[in-house]
Amino acid sequence: MADRQSTPAPTDSGSAGSSRTATAGVRRVLARVGARTADSRDVALAVASAVVTVALLGLLRAADLLLGTARTGTDTQVAAVVVLAVVQCAPLVVRRRRPVATLLTVAVVQAALLAAVPTGVALWGVAPVVAAATVGAARPPAAAVRAIVAAVGIAAVGAVVGATGTVTALLGAAPRSDTLTVVLGAVAVVLTAVVVNGASAAVGSWTALRRAHARAAEERAAEAVEHQATRTRAAVAAERTRMARELHDVAAHHLTGLVVQAGAAERLVDVDPERAKDSVRSIREQGRETLQALRAIVGILRETGDDATGTAPVPGLADVGDLVDAARASGQVVVTRIDGTLPDLAPLADVTAYRTVQEALVNARRHAAGAPALLGVSADADRVTITVENDLGPSEAPAGPPGHGLVGMRERATLVGGRLRAGPVAGGRWRVRLDLDTRSTT
Repeated sequence: MADRQSTPAPTDSGSAGSSRTATAGVRRVLARVGARTADSRDVALAVASAVVTVALLGLLRAADLLLGTARTGTDTQVAAVVVLAVVQCAPLVVRRRRPVATLLTVAVVQAALLAAVPTGVALWGVAPVVAAATVGAARPPAAAVRAIVAAVGIAAVGAVVGATGTVTALLGAAPRSDTLTVVLGAVAVVLTAVVVNGASAAVGSWTALRRAHARAAEERAAEAVEHQATRTRAAVAAERTRMARELHDVAAHHLTGLVVQAGAAERLVDVDPERAKDSVRSIREQGRETLQALRAIVGILRETGDDATGTAPVPGLADVGDLVDAARASGQVVVTRIDGTLPDLAPLADVTAYRTVQEALVNARRHAAGAPALLGVSADADRVTITVENDLGPSEAPAGPPGHGLVGMRERATLVGGRLRAGPVAGGRWRVRLDLDTRSTT
């Protein structure tokens, strides 16, 4: 039915949600050690990067000692590389505020590293990867590409300087005489720079796109919720306006009777006629003033052109038979079952019962055309229960925004102290149930 509540369509943000969960977990761990702000987390990242890089250098040096090789160079080279690797991680502290400057600074230190290590060794730590990924995530693609090209160019300078052996000779390393090996090593270093920087920036850009997609999906979901809330508020306001019109009619009916009765009493009183007449005149005047006030206050809620229905009798539970006849005349199959005697409900509760049956039958006819609808009324001394039940039609799946018929019915039921429930039940059927307290004076 149009009034069923629908489930919002899932958004394609599963991986982004997993990423956010992992990020939140890391932030909780960092918060335990005091890194609660973005800047403090970047400091922790810089320290962790330095520790990891030095640990990798230590492993390479240990492998050299065990295997008797010298890929990491002399002790002086190793010391210089360790210092440079630690220095290279320092710019990561400002990577969020100055991503491009961070990348270029890291690239300069990387060039110094490539110039200091033995020819053919492409030593890359954590800092270049983090810096390039940050640029890819924080800058537009064109700006990120320019920054990456600049970083690769700086690294290439270091590779060329390292290939000449000028710096390594100062650090006590023996120069290489194999020109082809030196050239190929320099080319390999430059290609490695392209791959490391390019791939890291691409990953950063992809991460930023996923986050942007997730944010956009969340914003669309929030807008949809707000739009639905606005429609619901409008439906509630419309239903309250409709109830106010009916309240006006009920009050007008009773107050008119009060005026008529007071006029009759005025004519029939025999004892102390003057005082009785004064009292009755006062009653009649008060009733007339109340009627005028109600019409002035509630009348503004009437829609233009609705005056023709202003004096029509307000329908109630006793008029449900007319609804059933009208539904059957339109081709709908309606089966009725009444247990007990229909009670005399308070005016607003009576209207609520009528409108609930009316809305439920209309929904059944609209969404389960051809399927019979079962209308049941069960009444006792304290309570009346009204149910309208029908098979779920082929259009029962909630494919769009929910309608507002149920909103209005629930609003009415709550106003008169009743309870309305609607939803699927066993056997593939839909049921609307209204419970009203017959002792209500509303």
